[in-house]
Amino acid sequence: MDVSQQQEEAIKLYTGDYCPYCRRVKKELDRLNLDYEQVNADADGRDEVIQLSGQRAIPIMTIGEEVLVDSTNIVRELRRRYS
Repeated sequence: MDVSQQQEEAIKLYTGDYCPYCRRVKKELDRLNLDYEQVNADADGRDEVIQLSGQRAIPIMTIGEEVLVDSTNIVRELRRRYS
């Protein structure tokens, strides 16, 4: 099955340049060839991160209405859904 057909819900990643955990998630998104919107949490997305997750930590990912936190959990969920 083509991944683009499988990916029905929009993926949004709240990230920061300094963040090694964010790079890990981006690498996995690229490996799985998934389209995603990237929001720089340092520049303009930190309030949104706090609103979504109740914490300041990144990465935070949304898949549709679902909010995922912690890079290990995010990567595991991406593999479960899209591998």
